[in-house]
Amino acid sequence: MHFFSTGVSLALMLCLYGVQASETDNLPVSEAPLQPIGFFGTVTGDVELGFLLTSGNTDSFAIRANSELVHDLQHFRNRYQLQGRVQKNNVTNAASGEQQQVTTASRYGFTGQSNYKLVSGYESVFGRGAFLHDKFGAFREQASLAVGYGNRLYEQLTDYIDLETGPGFAHQQTAAGEDRSGIIWFLAANMNYALYDTSSFRQTLEGSVSLDGENTTLLSRSSITATIADRLSMRLNFVVKYNSRPEGTLRSTDTETSASLVYTF
Repeated sequence: MHFFSTGVSLALMLCLYGVQASETDNLPVSEAPLQPIGFFGTVTGDVELGFLLTSGNTDSFAIRANSELVHDLQHFRNRYQLQGRVQKNNVTNAASGEQQQVTTASRYGFTGQSNYKLVSGYESVFGRGAFLHDKFGAFREQASLAVGYGNRLYEQLTDYIDLETGPGFAHQQTAAGEDRSGIIWFLAANMNYALYDTSSFRQTLEGSVSLDGENTTLLSRSSITATIADRLSMRLNFVVKYNSRPEGTLRSTDTETSASLVYTF
């Protein structure tokens, strides 16, 4: 009787294991079971590249590049972002009649942030640094440091909603070379949502509110990414940047619409 019971138990265990393995193999990619974070964590990211070339009555070219890297560890989540844009136009010199190449856009920036996860895993404290150089923007340079509290309100597979806030310090240089510095309050909201198996929507909102009457900045970045093949995707971006106190006759709001190719790793 003992051997019979043992045999039945082993048979049931093998059947259950087979059913579980079959169900796991049949799961869609978006519903595959999550893997535990190892000692070195997980690294994900993408590289985005856009290119524009025109000829004829107007000769110009522009290159736009962005990259994001996320390093997720057991207790830390680190995020790094790089961005750059260069545009040059060929214009005719009114005096000589010769073509001259003139730079009409030149921008590069870096953002680094580290979140230390608290006991719950969803709440965190963060430190953040950002730098942006924009030769033809409302401000030539903008840099900031901030620390604060973050909360991942929602997380399901690749979908998430993050809220972050905290005090910081900002330094800005106007187009005329005037330096401005002061205390800020940083606010941010980030959302990623999978529309379908092959497309996703991402929304980023960031604000640096001046607490001493200096310039306040707001940034909104919306993007839709659609997979073309394997790791290659197409991305449509719409960016709005607002400065409350631009210099002289410079406009307070800049917008940018772009389409680019993305390689995900």
